[in-house]
Amino acid sequence: MGLFSMIKDGFRFQKELRKSIKEAREAQKRYPGMTTEELSALSDDELFEAATVRTENKVGSFEEWEDGVNALNPSQKIFYSVSWLETEVNNGGLCQFFVNSSRMVAPFVSEYMGIIGAADHKKLFDDFISGNNIDLNDLSYFDMEDVEEFEEQNQRYPFAEYDNAFYNMEPLETFLKAFIRENIKDF
Repeated sequence: MGLFSMIKDGFRFQKELRKSIKEAREAQKRYPGMTTEELSALSDDELFEAATVRTENKVGSFEEWEDGVNALNPSQKIFYSVSWLETEVNNGGLCQFFVNSSRMVAPFVSEYMGIIGAADHKKLFDDFISGNNIDLNDLSYFDMEDVEEFEEQNQRYPFAEYDNAFYNMEPLETFLKAFIRENIKDF
């Protein structure tokens, strides 16, 4: 491939990326005002995005994150909590989930994974928690000041084993999409 072709492909990619970002921003503006019927007409991917935007907007409307999470209805809380687990594990592992403020939902994610039908994920999580004597109601020992402490926690617990097993499973998003569709009136 010649230099001219590479440059041309690069410009084409940038143009497509800008178009995709613009379309996503327009959709995000549209999602909060949609009716249940309009949500029902969305594809599963769009519905997932709409549920994400709508729950994030609700949580973000509160000054304190915890107050926002507590304001969610039960279906939204299940979606939001399991989504955060998946996001954190995919972006930095289970240790990151425990270190960040997302750990607030840690006591509930096992139950919530059961509710959405993610039995294998639930078992993996439960086995990790019980096998490592982690108290989900007191994760204060995951309060960290720097990267070195994060690395120490990653060596203290077998997070890499959990993360690798998690990455080889059906994405939680698959279960969440079905859950949203089944409980669409709650979103």
